[in-house]
Amino acid sequence: MNKIRSFVKWLGGILLQPVIAAFLGLLVGAVFIVISNENPIEIYANMFQKSFFSPYYLTQTLTRATPIIICGIATAAAWRAGYINIGVEGQMITGAFAATIVAIYVDLPGAILLPLSAVVGMAAGGLYASVVAVLNLKFNSSIVICTLMMNYVANYVASYLVSYPFKDESGDGLSLMTRTIPESVHFIRFSSSNTLNFGIVVAVVIVALFYFMGKKTVFGYESKMTGLNPDFARYGGIFERRVMLKTLALSGAIAGIAGICEIFGYKYRYTDNMFTSASYAWTGLMAALIADLHPVGVLFSSVFLAGLQVGGQAIQRSSTIPLQMATVIQSSITLFVSAKLGIKFLKSNRLKKKRREQGGGSL
Repeated sequence: MNKIRSFVKWLGGILLQPVIAAFLGLLVGAVFIVISNENPIEIYANMFQKSFFSPYYLTQTLTRATPIIICGIATAAAWRAGYINIGVEGQMITGAFAATIVAIYVDLPGAILLPLSAVVGMAAGGLYASVVAVLNLKFNSSIVICTLMMNYVANYVASYLVSYPFKDESGDGLSLMTRTIPESVHFIRFSSSNTLNFGIVVAVVIVALFYFMGKKTVFGYESKMTGLNPDFARYGGIFERRVMLKTLALSGAIAGIAGICEIFGYKYRYTDNMFTSASYAWTGLMAALIADLHPVGVLFSSVFLAGLQVGGQAIQRSSTIPLQMATVIQSSITLFVSAKLGIKFLKSNRLKKKRREQGGGSL
């Protein structure tokens, strides 16, 4: 009984911030729904019915949540260590495209080709993120700006490659996409009547592994300490440069897995702008912020945000409320969480300033 109480208390502590933020975001959405002359209770009931409480729509929500969960973990991996990686989308594109090309052009049995493609995709995403670490270490360039700009580099390079050398010429010529990957490397689908596939299992395993890494491994401890207090980490003998390289490479590799799950589990080919238009990485960033970078919180926040998007599409078809209402709610939730982070940052700066003043006075 005590174990159950401890578990409920632990889970409640993780989910408290996401629940409060979601409630406030829904309140903001309700204001706009009322302005649109609709009943917010009916709209929300319809939205959640067609995202969580209908078997078909629930599978759609979980399918959409899969890359969002993994992108959220990729974000959390870097941000918890103090490295603000805004380039998850570019790393996702790089990893997914590399894995897709290997799957299409390497002639091997599926049992070998699938893990080979996954390893290549993870390596590509990890190496792409590592470029930013090298730029920072060599030239002291901003991690935030470099990762953000490299999103565009990855997207435009992939766009060129899928438009010319790797374009599927068997179609009408208007669609910019690769050939489909072999059926032997498709992820298992749990039912022929929906899109839910083995990718959701991969996402849950990544959440569990990341939680274990943070709690039970030396690298997890070093990464966390570097983010919480870099000075203390250096004093404790943690080699910050090595931690940066490993952390950003890990973040990029996880982002690559997100793209692999979307293509090998659902789309079966790379299409131009497929990740940019879907905004998986940015939704994953929202989920990570809402969950305060906790992996279990990222899991639940990602599913909730995916449900908003799926439900938003449903209510657009049955009411005057546009799909963008889901974006308004998501943005409001993130805004409330960001306000909390901003207050926390200001308090931390004020405390540091006070300590410096006290140190100067003692001299």
